[in-house]
Amino acid sequence: MAEAKTTAPLARRGILDSRIESLANASHAVRVEVLPPAVQLNLRLDTARAPLDRVRDALGGDLPGPLSSVTTAEGRTIVWLGPDEWLVIDRVRTPELEASLRAAVAGAGAVVDQSGQRISILLEGDVAALLAKGTALDLHPGAFPRDTAVQAMLGQAVVIFLSRSADASRVELIARTSFAPYVADWLVDALADPLAYPAPHGG
Repeated sequence: MAEAKTTAPLARRGILDSRIESLANASHAVRVEVLPPAVQLNLRLDTARAPLDRVRDALGGDLPGPLSSVTTAEGRTIVWLGPDEWLVIDRVRTPELEASLRAAVAGAGAVVDQSGQRISILLEGDVAALLAKGTALDLHPGAFPRDTAVQAMLGQAVVIFLSRSADASRVELIARTSFAPYVADWLVDALADPLAYPAPHGG
């Protein structure tokens, strides 16, 4: 009888793995980092009916208002998407978060795990000048302070622009997985534009 062959487990691959090196080496004016996968929960909630104290306890922080986000002490980011919709990003991947949030909103809302639906790309440096090539969004610090969260076009893709600093020098782009390769390629192309960014090492 032939012996059963053992198969090595498949390595997990991200949709942007093939572009990470290109993004990292594209320019010294802006540092680009593809952030590790996180638990992402879509929260729909009737705030007039929901027990907001229980929701607050489950999340570890308050729900943000329009065009904003909050980051809790546990490191979760809660992003406002609409009048009754939020995106909860948990990079710690807390095992009980989804169940706790479902229990808190029971009868007044819904929680859907969308962890595979979006990818985050963190930009640091002269970010406003870079993104101005592809969006009409005003990224001046006075109009885009820390914790601002806005959905807008970048090139031909809709992304969430999330301000991570007071001076708009750190911006997290949250893109749907299907658009992530396009967004990554757009960034590489924009960063290579010699009219806007000197080539690395003065080349």
